[in-house]
Amino acid sequence: MTQSIEEIFIDYIASSLPLFSQQQSAYRFQCPYCQSSGKNSKGKSYAPSDAKGYLYSYGNAWNYKCHKCGEHQSFEKFLEEQFPILHFEYVRLRDQLGTTGFQTNCPSLETLLKKRGMLSVQPPEFRPEKFHQSLRRPAAPPASCSAGAAPTAPKVTKLPPMRSPQQQAGQQSRLNHLVKQREHRRRLRDGW
Repeated sequence: MTQSIEEIFIDYIASSLPLFSQQQSAYRFQCPYCQSSGKNSKGKSYAPSDAKGYLYSYGNAWNYKCHKCGEHQSFEKFLEEQFPILHFEYVRLRDQLGTTGFQTNCPSLETLLKKRGMLSVQPPEFRPEKFHQSLRRPAAPPASCSAGAAPTAPKVTKLPPMRSPQQQAGQQSRLNHLVKQREHRRRLRDGW
């Protein structure tokens, strides 16, 4: 009987999963989400029978389920969260077999690399002449330009970053006060 890719990876990660044991139709181990401390609520170490994490096969798919915290996900997601380096290898092998992509439980290698930011849509372009031009300082504008130059843009004041509703309210009240003052000056100028 040949092993599936998932079973090969389960054999590989078995030494990293505490209280790992093979059951009749599943693999059982300590849940990395709720039993990661290695001790129960009374401070005692978990016994092998207390391990509640399971990797099991359902149809052609492998899944993870914890019978204590209720965490459940596909084997691919479990690998992605718990063993990110092995996850790349898993997706690469599945991609070679053509079992990734649309309507499978595994992304294609290209999709994974784009998701991780390792593969951009456009290939990077290296042009040494542009790189060296950016290192040069721009020349100062001639003195004749500044005398009859076009008007400069008005100065824009940026608001400070706001971190809490109280700070936002304080900033807004300051702005409201400035608007009121401006309206008051306009009324006085117009003779109201």
